[in-house]
Amino acid sequence: MSWVKALLLLSCIVLGCADLLTTNVILELGMSEANPIMRLAQTSLGEWWLIPKLGITFVGAWTLSLSNNLYGISAVVAFASTPVLNNLILIAGNVN
Repeated sequence: MSWVKALLLLSCIVLGCADLLTTNVILELGMSEANPIMRLAQTSLGEWWLIPKLGITFVGAWTLSLSNNLYGISAVVAFASTPVLNNLILIAGNVN
């Protein structure tokens, strides 16, 4: 595995964890999860909702590891950054 691919896969995992952390901040601020599947997991599992979220993150990273297309992996990593950026914007707009 090339170091570029390894860095992209690590970035995917870090972005998944950042999404989890920023989502928790949003929930603490009284807002709700926009993703209906994760919202269902939150209502069904309570504080344990992070297990399926992290599971999806790791399965996604594992699936990406099977690919040799660095451009495709890069596109997925870029896409994975959008929820984190959106969450940060929401947090910044709600912190007094």
